[in-house]
Amino acid sequence: MVPEFYLVLKERDLHDDLADAVFEAGFDDSSLTMRRGRAAIWIRDRQGDLVAVVRKALAEAQAAGLDVLHVEFENEVFA
Repeated sequence: MVPEFYLVLKERDLHDDLADAVFEAGFDDSSLTMRRGRAAIWIRDRQGDLVAVVRKALAEAQAAGLDVLHVEFENEVFA
């Protein structure tokens, strides 16, 4: 299973500077989108353990100066 999740950012608008920062941070394999009134990075194509993938994504965002509010999961089923 490939983890899918959103890094929800403090930014309320999508703009070119934000898109550039997201790309330069290493999220070229992800999508910049809106999620509940906030900019968000949808991460969907990274292989590995869920916890490790989330931690790496958070570290990449932090290193790039992106302000992450929280992580959201969609349609996740735990059994």
